[in-house]
Amino acid sequence: MDKEIFEVVLSKSSQDPKIKRIIEMRTEPALPKGENYTSTILKITLKVVLGNGRVATKSFIAKKENTGEAAEQFSNDLSLFTAEVSVYTNILREMEYLMEEFGDTEGPLWCEFIHYSRADSIIILEDLKASGFNTVKRTETQDLNHARLVLRSLGRYHAMAKVLEERGLISKDGYKPYLFLNNEIYIRNFIYGRMQALVKGMREGGGEEWAEYADKLCQISFEKLLKRIKECGKFDDDTFECLNHGDCWNNNMMFKNNWEGRPIEMRFVDFQMPHYSSPCIDVTYFLYTSIKPNVRHQNLQSLIQLYHESLTSSLDRFGYKGSKPTLEDINNGMERLVFFGTWFFTSTFACVLTERTDAMDLDLIFKTNGEEGYNLSVYCEDGVIEMIGEDLKALVKLFDES
Repeated sequence: MDKEIFEVVLSKSSQDPKIKRIIEMRTEPALPKGENYTSTILKITLKVVLGNGRVATKSFIAKKENTGEAAEQFSNDLSLFTAEVSVYTNILREMEYLMEEFGDTEGPLWCEFIHYSRADSIIILEDLKASGFNTVKRTETQDLNHARLVLRSLGRYHAMAKVLEERGLISKDGYKPYLFLNNEIYIRNFIYGRMQALVKGMREGGGEEWAEYADKLCQISFEKLLKRIKECGKFDDDTFECLNHGDCWNNNMMFKNNWEGRPIEMRFVDFQMPHYSSPCIDVTYFLYTSIKPNVRHQNLQSLIQLYHESLTSSLDRFGYKGSKPTLEDINNGMERLVFFGTWFFTSTFACVLTERTDAMDLDLIFKTNGEEGYNLSVYCEDGVIEMIGEDLKALVKLFDES
């Protein structure tokens, strides 16, 4: 997208009507390699002339659809960009109206959408970093303060989605089932395939202590795993369900801190994988992918309770008339997903912790049905097995009991 087209885009958007002309435009990667697999994230920096004649610098974020075999598979299966544009232009806009209607002054949970070019497969968004927001470094994972803010915010998001559904503005039939609980290809490639890589890594670098667990995990067939994973996603007909964010993990969140370094605001980013189901899926995915394992082990029940309080109080705030889930309902949903969360955590966390930028080769993963494409060295890095050890033992126990 050249600067003349960008000039037209900005003149038509409500982002900054004071911008009159673009003098210079510079594009650079916004994220290091290995931080995002489905899109290329670019930062666009503009030198502009304002209406009063002054020169200023403005920045925006551009998401460009990746190319390659894996990118095409994701696009065909999930329509990532179409889904995200729909969320920004329909769902999030209606959530903003809802906040205005009920005087919610806590602020939005998303960045501003600027433009979508179907021809260029580019989405233009507000640059949250320019407003003081930053991500938590993936390899460090989130602490308790961040986890509490995320779950409180997630409760607000789910509540607003449920109210919009009640008003007929969200249809549960408009979304595909959650791929990691229902899609055989993705379960094989990204859940079963990662575990096979972990088993190989344990045998190479885990020592005798973990050989027994590697042997037990190796004996689990894909068919048995597939059945167990799909069972996790089968909720009762009376389960409280709503629109989920769908990819609720650390790299898809940005935070603003106060002067003491404590997070006080957050924004969700990347709305490419929305799905309709129990909100416990978003909660489980976040808790098992994004926070320090010891934080989850020590605070799991209090975090679930915090989420439930935020969800139900937000439903009340936004005038929801339907029945609200009890804490027991949410706990039951979380318990149903324990196996999924534990398997996902143990097989994936090494890729989260590594500093390497070549942990996964998505094209090779799809080409080999998950048998190749995972860098085994990430599973042999110091401290990885020990960090996932408690959950690894719990996972084997869950299978032994089944």
